[in-house]
Amino acid sequence: MQIEYSDTKLAGINYIQAPLVSIIVVNYNGMAHLQECLNALSAQHYPAFEVLVVDNGSTDGSPAYIAANYPEVRYITSGSNLGYSGAVNLALNYASGTYIAVLNMDAMVEPDWLGPLVAFLEMHSEVGAVTPKIVLYHQPDRINALGQNVHVTALGFNRAFNRPDQPDATAPIKVSGLHGAAFVLRKSLLEQMGGMNEACFLYHEDVDLSWMVQLMGYDIYCLPTAVVRHKYTLKMDPQKLYFLERNRLTMLLSNVRWTTLLLLAPLLALTECMMLAYCLRRGRSYIVAKARSLKWAWHRREQIVHRRAQVQSLRRRSDWQMIANLRLSYEWDQLLKLGR
Repeated sequence: MQIEYSDTKLAGINYIQAPLVSIIVVNYNGMAHLQECLNALSAQHYPAFEVLVVDNGSTDGSPAYIAANYPEVRYITSGSNLGYSGAVNLALNYASGTYIAVLNMDAMVEPDWLGPLVAFLEMHSEVGAVTPKIVLYHQPDRINALGQNVHVTALGFNRAFNRPDQPDATAPIKVSGLHGAAFVLRKSLLEQMGGMNEACFLYHEDVDLSWMVQLMGYDIYCLPTAVVRHKYTLKMDPQKLYFLERNRLTMLLSNVRWTTLLLLAPLLALTECMMLAYCLRRGRSYIVAKARSLKWAWHRREQIVHRRAQVQSLRRRSDWQMIANLRLSYEWDQLLKLGR
């Protein structure tokens, strides 16, 4: 379906009847970022929002700083590190909004970022989630992500990463993945799926959520008229690789039918060979991280079976309808940069 677009429509949301948005910021030792992040949220033009900050066991003094300087913020302490998805799900219990906006603590919103995103969801019931144009904080003339390109083997790539920004390109873009640094989705949809997948403790949770939104019959769009600046560097370390690989593997085993996995076997094998080559190039710590990810998935095979049943009960699109929206090609520029 072709989405119609006009600046007038997206800018013309009735702010008198604007739906409430619950903005969730997950904090973990984020003192270096929180002041700018929360000040930017306070300065936004959209009138109907609440800010919920979930603290995941920070030890840098940021909880006391929030309490002393931002009394209007709903502060929620988890008591321990629940991971990104777990913290969002905790905040969901307190959220009153029609829509849920999730924002990284190192992401800074522009004053007009939220209105277009909400208006687009209001006008298009078939769209489940939207993501803004995310630019690099220290190079705002270059793109961090216009959503994600999700590969059929569940790799997630920043769409248009490091390309020059094109301010005149304002048309909505249908994408295969939202970007975890900043997105808005329907609260009812998130509740229906039982919240974000807490097995994705850290990293890849945005790919998992994107897959679920589309599997449940909804589309995802990126709106370049909504702008967020993100303190981001493309990099990899063994711990990040461990989380990415364990979450990618368990998501595939949970969300994709066995017959589809069999038909995708050549591509899955290619991705595994590329991953093995990458780990061999980077050294022993990366090989151990990859092995740990496989071990983690094996020990949680019963949970994967339970997750499969939950996912299938929510399915509204076939695997092949899903795959039609995904990428068959790899983002070689990002892979080569990580390889170097």
